[in-house]
Amino acid sequence: MKGPLKNAVLASCAALLLALSAGAAAAAGPKAVAVEAIKDVGTLPKGEKIVHDFVIRNEGDAVLQITEVRAACGCTVANYDKTIAPGQTGKVNVVIDTATFSGAVAKGVTVLTNDPQTPEIELTVKAKLEPMISVKPGYARYITVQKEPKQGVIVQTLWAPDGSDFDIVKVDSPYPFLTTTHREAKPEERQAVEGVPADKGKQWRVEMTLSNETAPVGPLSDFVTVHTNHAKQKLVQIPISGFVRPVVTVTPPVADFGQIELKEPLRKAINIRNFATEPIKVTGIEEDMQGVDVALEPLNEGREYQVRVVLKPELGKGPFNGKLTIRTDSPKIPVIAVDLKGTVL
Repeated sequence: MKGPLKNAVLASCAALLLALSAGAAAAAGPKAVAVEAIKDVGTLPKGEKIVHDFVIRNEGDAVLQITEVRAACGCTVANYDKTIAPGQTGKVNVVIDTATFSGAVAKGVTVLTNDPQTPEIELTVKAKLEPMISVKPGYARYITVQKEPKQGVIVQTLWAPDGSDFDIVKVDSPYPFLTTTHREAKPEERQAVEGVPADKGKQWRVEMTLSNETAPVGPLSDFVTVHTNHAKQKLVQIPISGFVRPVVTVTPPVADFGQIELKEPLRKAINIRNFATEPIKVTGIEEDMQGVDVALEPLNEGREYQVRVVLKPELGKGPFNGKLTIRTDSPKIPVIAVDLKGTVL
């Protein structure tokens, strides 16, 4: 073989050997492959738990490690195989609680591995959830005022759309100040249900009562859980939302002047607003510091007031801490205290 031809053949062989070597290097190590990355479980009753095992195959030549599985909202990973030998398979067990979902849903998990080519694998479960028990109105929203005499009562009606019978076993409230009772609906209380004869299937009433006397001020966000003996839906969750307002709000709640220079009088306004059903009058206001003047201005008598606070230069330098005492004619909230603080430079 002549020299040039021989050199060309050797160069081709060398290139082929490099390519094969590179391919072998790329194939070395673990290789994670999801046998079925998306699982559609079809139509299920709302409230039924979905349990599915995703299979992960290791097509590499080193041990595959699953380092973590991150679940999406509504999913929990019960367990997963942490190591998978070459040529073997492992499982990622996913459990989805469908109690708070309706209609078409897709929930997933992210599997983290030591495969440098596929460090993350997305696994998804799809389903269509249909309620076996209907609820009307199906939610409870409370916008109320603390210490109001009238309690907030919302009634829910529950029934099976197919007309089957079921019983309510118990009802759990998320709050001690939200009480519940349940009973079978009387004939005159039954809801008209399209496609279901008027006398077929039990209907139930769940009454939820919010106590304004004991409910704390703040937002409401949780679920009342109804336990049933229905063959296909054991739990019904009714969302609770809203807000419990204070009798009176003070804005800002603390008169914080921060660090200030007091070469001339400095003013700050405080707003007082009444949310109670009845009018509440501010009857007086007092301060406990020298060098501070306060004045009360009714914006809407019995409903809204403004307190003007004036710091005077004679207050002196250094930090100060004082208090405004606001008096009203209401036994619900006879005294409101507002802190005054800051530092005069």
